[in-house]
Amino acid sequence: MKFIVSSFIFLVIWNSGFSQEKPFNIYAKAGIQAGGPIYHSETIVSKSGAPGFNPLGGLGVSYNLSKELSVSLEAFYSRRKVTYQSTVKDQWYRDNVTVFINNQPYVYEVETIFTGKSKGEFDIQYIEIPLNLHYKIASKWSLQTGAYYARALSRKNKGTATGIVGRTDIPEPNTVDHKEYDYSSHVNKYFYGVTIGAQYSISPRVSADLRSTFSFKSLYNETWDGLTYRLRDLYLQLSVNYYFHKRDI
Repeated sequence: MKFIVSSFIFLVIWNSGFSQEKPFNIYAKAGIQAGGPIYHSETIVSKSGAPGFNPLGGLGVSYNLSKELSVSLEAFYSRRKVTYQSTVKDQWYRDNVTVFINNQPYVYEVETIFTGKSKGEFDIQYIEIPLNLHYKIASKWSLQTGAYYARALSRKNKGTATGIVGRTDIPEPNTVDHKEYDYSSHVNKYFYGVTIGAQYSISPRVSADLRSTFSFKSLYNETWDGLTYRLRDLYLQLSVNYYFHKRDI
């Protein structure tokens, strides 16, 4: 993280001091993204989701290595919000049960299963720092690939569950109706993954990026065993870049 941030600052300073001689480009970017977590579990009968309004915006610096190759380093604000619904059968999880003894509440963590429907929302705001290599394939088109690092500024994962807790084959099973849950504290703070996409030059000052990102790190903290499967973000980003300074080789 420190290396990436230091590199970004260095590139900005270098570009400011030597912009007339060096093939540096500095730009602002703004756009939107859509996607969500991908996951698989044999206990999930069905699932669906919808993205919210997910803007992104920040700054970037690129350096032309040759006429065909360049490297870029960006830092931007990114929001990833998605609502979801799922139907599960015999989904193992940990639950907190409150028992009152002499009017004093005692909370116990129990292992149980859930069968029913849940709906909720992820809403995470990040600072994303991607480092990409660009290869020009035509006068206006270039391909790009690289890696990104992200730090969550805020994390929220809340929802409700309606169904049967415990055994379903008994006459009067234990049921819950829109029981609220909050897994926000179990969402990871740091993420990293890969990027791949393309860039189109609209004009000498403006270009457009279409980029997909895939996270290697699960949305939930790996030390939390409240769920038995991992969720990894897959997003498609569309953004426009405006170059304050652009110098070709």
